[in-house]
Amino acid sequence: MLYEEELEFDKKFQVKPFIKDCIFELLERFWVLKETDESLFYQIKDHEVEIKKYFRETFHYRLISNHELVKLEKIPVVAHSWMGEKTNKSVSVFKSSMDYAFFFWLLAFLEGKNVDQQFTLQNICEYFQVQEHGQLVWKDGVGYQNRLSLVRVMKYAVKMTLLKVEDQEIDDFSGDDSHDVLLQRTPYSSYFMRMFSEDISSCNSLSDFMAYLDKENQRNVDRKHRYYRRLFLEPIVYHKEMAEEDQEYVKNYYSGVENHLYRYTDFTYERYNGTSLLLKEEAAANEKIYPTDNMVIKISMLFGNYLYQRPFAYPFNEDNKLELSMVDVDNIFSELKKEHRQYWTKKLRQAKVEDLRIEVINEMKKWMFVEEREDTFIIKEGLFRIVGEYYLEK
Repeated sequence: MLYEEELEFDKKFQVKPFIKDCIFELLERFWVLKETDESLFYQIKDHEVEIKKYFRETFHYRLISNHELVKLEKIPVVAHSWMGEKTNKSVSVFKSSMDYAFFFWLLAFLEGKNVDQQFTLQNICEYFQVQEHGQLVWKDGVGYQNRLSLVRVMKYAVKMTLLKVEDQEIDDFSGDDSHDVLLQRTPYSSYFMRMFSEDISSCNSLSDFMAYLDKENQRNVDRKHRYYRRLFLEPIVYHKEMAEEDQEYVKNYYSGVENHLYRYTDFTYERYNGTSLLLKEEAAANEKIYPTDNMVIKISMLFGNYLYQRPFAYPFNEDNKLELSMVDVDNIFSELKKEHRQYWTKKLRQAKVEDLRIEVINEMKKWMFVEEREDTFIIKEGLFRIVGEYYLEK
């Protein structure tokens, strides 16, 4: 017989707050390192059995745990482009495909080093040269862009504690290709990439990898796992984009999902005929939410409101979507700019309609409100969950 203090749940059948905190932090963070957050690290370690069981049964996720770090390997059902973004305080760090190429070369370079082994920035440059068969340029105009790219990658690697700077400044490399920096490998770099059940080196294209991901989401993963993965990793779940058996799960077990979220999280579960999503009353520090006090997001809310207020001009189809041409979208942004530009930031007031469209549409894509197909935009119902307008106080 268990004593009351040994029970995982309290009398209201909610998980005790410290267990909920651990679950939330593992879902939100890339990993938890002992050297940077010792208190949370040991809190997770102290309740590792319960937490591992929770993630295994709910998501079929693997929890990596050792004496240095704890990491939840979060596998999406569908890999969206925004999932690969590298950010610092919600601001994108990587600017080009070269940044990503450099980053994965850096991970490969670090795999060849021992923990705490030291090396230099010039050693990394030489390794990159080998990968590019000696064709990589570090000098002149193209070289300057490559140096900037490498500086972005190196600074991100330091931020993620993949390596440490022992001497000199990384930023100085952007202005001098001969500048060197003394660096050291940490024990965490081997855990940055998640483990794969198969050798993915045979993948020759994005479609090959997507096919592998789809197969991985079928192996030992049932419809419950797939739904929770979508619910927690995607801003909004569109039921018609799920497999039929997954849609049946939502129809038959939504009350169980609601109870589960009440017990284990501080989220509110909202389910409609075509969509479901998680809501929060208060955002944690650095948590990415919608809407937020960001001018691009405010304009996306204006865009949604413009369409919502004109149902005859912009009728929804049977899937509750709108299909707009690029001309339609530009005309709407032009109207919004004329009417509301006095409330916008200087950058967006001065932006061309085309640039405004690109920036706002890209933000809406990250929230799964828009799909772009050549010169056509599919506006999805999630955009209309929260719309906005400016009102003058009397």
